[in-house]
Amino acid sequence: MNAPPDNRERRLKWTFPLQIPLGVLGLAILVGCSTQVRHKWLTRLIDGVPEPGATNRPAMQLDEAGYPLTPAPHSQPASTNAPAAAAVKFVSHPPYEDRSCLECHRSQFDVKMKGTQREVCFSCHDDFLQKAKFKHQPADNSECTSCHQPHGSPIKGMLKLGGKALCLDCHDDPLAKGKFTHQPVETGCQDCHSPHASAQPKLLVKPSKDLCLDCHDDPLAKVKFKHQPVESGCTDCHAPHASPQGKLLTKPARDLCLDCHDDPTAKAKFKHQPVESGCLDCHSPHGSMENKLISKPLEKLCLDCHEQKDIDSAKGHQGMGATPCLKCHDAHAGADQYLLKPELLKAAADPGTKPPVAK
Repeated sequence: MNAPPDNRERRLKWTFPLQIPLGVLGLAILVGCSTQVRHKWLTRLIDGVPEPGATNRPAMQLDEAGYPLTPAPHSQPASTNAPAAAAVKFVSHPPYEDRSCLECHRSQFDVKMKGTQREVCFSCHDDFLQKAKFKHQPADNSECTSCHQPHGSPIKGMLKLGGKALCLDCHDDPLAKGKFTHQPVETGCQDCHSPHASAQPKLLVKPSKDLCLDCHDDPLAKVKFKHQPVESGCTDCHAPHASPQGKLLTKPARDLCLDCHDDPTAKAKFKHQPVESGCLDCHSPHGSMENKLISKPLEKLCLDCHEQKDIDSAKGHQGMGATPCLKCHDAHAGADQYLLKPELLKAAADPGTKPPVAK
């Protein structure tokens, strides 16, 4: 046996002799009523009637193409103690803003372009690829929309993504495995690289050395002797993005030096300890006022590690006065424990041979 319908169901099914549903008749009667009265009666007839003035409009407004617009004032949330979020400004492409579809499209009803992207874009924009030596592959291949939104974007330059996120769509993250990172790379790529074309390799905005000196002081400005790699650029020794080595070196300092210089300890029996750990304890990597790129005058350099009292107390130093250390000792390695030079060892072995004259 079926249960009798509830009162609401009986109301909705009750009809006049003309078979007009009560709900339809009630709606017709309520057309001329006030908003409050209509809401009161409609609530009795229908579930889920929204309150007067309520709206389901989303907080983010979109234009015809589905791009976000700046939210209207009435869509802003009620007052709160939280800091107000900055409104996102959507920048439209002028032809799209003016609804000049035929500037780019074959017709306003056809999404096909009047030509290649490169041809269409350069009908308004200067052709920056025409005389460029090095070109960014997407720009050269007429793939402008791989980076730019054609109608508009809330990101400067009408880009699809901001910061380095756009570059990382195609390129591996150069910071992924670096312990030490170059600060400009963390914020983006366009401080150093041109996004479209350049006269420099790697799409650099200017020659490598000049680019480094935009931020760094010139290490050769006040020196007498200069390290040749520094004169030609910085990336022979330093990684421009990131490195596992301090100072963004491309490899450990000693290994880096031995890329160009012979190993002075290769066949030596005894080695000067600073040379084994690296070269930078004694040599300046960029430039110096001292010959051989010594970081300071030799008599001061040796005393960074050796005590003057110990030097004076050595038997072999008696009567040597201010003779430079390198008159008798090799700075890197030697055949005896005191790193004495071969001619001094020969003189010690042959009493008839005169030792070097102290000066």
